[in-house]
Amino acid sequence: MERDLTAVEFQRFHDHIYTLTGIHYPPEKIALLSNRLRRRLRACKQQSYDAYLTFLQNRQNAGEVQEFIDSVTTNETYFFRCQRHWDWFKAWAQDRAKEPETRRNGLRIWSAAASCGAEAGTILIVLDQLLGRGFGGIRVEVLGTDLNASILEEAREGIYRPYALAQTPPDIVKKYFKKLGEDQFEFDRELARHETFARHNLMEPLRGRTFDFVFLRNVMIYFDAPSKERVLSHVHDILTPGGIVMVGESESLMNIKHPFTYLKPSIFQKPLPVKARG
Repeated sequence: MERDLTAVEFQRFHDHIYTLTGIHYPPEKIALLSNRLRRRLRACKQQSYDAYLTFLQNRQNAGEVQEFIDSVTTNETYFFRCQRHWDWFKAWAQDRAKEPETRRNGLRIWSAAASCGAEAGTILIVLDQLLGRGFGGIRVEVLGTDLNASILEEAREGIYRPYALAQTPPDIVKKYFKKLGEDQFEFDRELARHETFARHNLMEPLRGRTFDFVFLRNVMIYFDAPSKERVLSHVHDILTPGGIVMVGESESLMNIKHPFTYLKPSIFQKPLPVKARG
């Protein structure tokens, strides 16, 4: 199969992707989606897009579903993406580190579209720079989740290509990465002990956990309004009162129903409970 999807075929795959992930593939991405699907057609020895979709929907081929999801999700990211966000996060962490509650409970941070782990790694680097080794005695836990299982394996491995470090200052690269070859850099193993990676679909609740800060950057651009509202509701449920959710620079919550208080562009807060009047 060498041709791109027809409009009808594209809509069928669009609807299936949306059902599985909540991701909205815009029509202008038809060539991109076609190219990604052709790889799966070859791998599954299917002769047409329709045949592959039928194959995919057959419960006997359930193992292909994750391969399909992995093939159609985008995972390009790098350390220190959007420096303005990291400056704000550093100031937030500096204030939180002074609070007795933080000393007792630690800091729990969720990288909600973790990809290869660059965002989770940046979180730990910023906190290490701010608080020192051992984070000044504060317990730090970073959870990175993604829908793509194969990219999570890369995150756990913690080995990066030069592209992932293109926006990272050389002194930070030297301090926190071990060069393994001409184009491989291993993330600081000591810091990596504070990050955990797990597969999670943002369309579903993340149960049994609470977080002080959620990075929800550069993922909702793929969602329509109902999906965005569903994701934000799930994030609200796991944030501690006063907790922060940060979205991508190109993402807007205008005309989206959500329970957060706007602080500044990209940054929103879960309201603190209203104190009862005596």
